[in-house]
Amino acid sequence: MNRWMAGPDGMSAPVAPAAGLVLRPMRVDDIELVAALHVASWRTAYRGIFTDAYLDTAAESERRAHWTRRLAAPVATHAGTVAEQDGVAVGFCYLIADADPARGTLLDNLHVVDGARGAGLGRRLLARAAEDIEARHWPRGLHLWVFDANTGARRFYERHGAQVVDRTVYASADGGANAARCYAWPDSAVLRQR
Repeated sequence: MNRWMAGPDGMSAPVAPAAGLVLRPMRVDDIELVAALHVASWRTAYRGIFTDAYLDTAAESERRAHWTRRLAAPVATHAGTVAEQDGVAVGFCYLIADADPARGTLLDNLHVVDGARGAGLGRRLLARAAEDIEARHWPRGLHLWVFDANTGARRFYERHGAQVVDRTVYASADGGANAARCYAWPDSAVLRQR
């Protein structure tokens, strides 16, 4: 049975940096696990961006349906990685190779539970994404969209060399609208060296 760190309130215990860390491919039997990690991450990072009502009630079933659609019918141009710390899932990332041919591969998700943030796990997931892109011979450019209000994520990607290349307003999962910016790396290989 899969274990994960975050409880129903999205909080978790602190995690030691790299000791016992395993990055493994996402599998079809990870639907519940990844959905729970996604919601736990959103409940801390998106509080004040999405409505409390959505985060506290609807997010769980909506994310479960989202990950069921994605993982139950795998697509060759999609790939995910789950991060486990001593057998406990603490984060994940998900790539889509064919989302935007001009910008390269889309980093559609990179989430780390609250107690595991700041220990280098996000950097390790970025490096793994770059390795996966190279191994699969996908477009080497890498991009993602970040809500303007998600200042922690924006700082993280900027520290890792991403540049803002576009802006838009997204219809959010909670029914609202949020300004967002597209961050990009022309060649994801730079992330393998960080």
